[in-house]
Amino acid sequence: MKIKTLFLCAGFTQSITDPFACKRAGGFCRHSCHPHFISIGICGIVQSCCRRRWVSSGCHKTDIIV
Repeated sequence: MKIKTLFLCAGFTQSITDPFACKRAGGFCRHSCHPHFISIGICGIVQSCCRRRWVSSGCHKTDIIV
């Protein structure tokens, strides 16, 4: 018996195809996304839905023990 697992990220269960869906997903509409942002969908014919890239350093204050 095979078990299939589907992992879904919150806010990305449906495609982003309008400004309202873009805003709900934490994005904003622009003609092109700045290099520090990624395109997560579209807002219309000529606009992309952009959102900030989340980059983690991998080291947090709570990880440091003195």
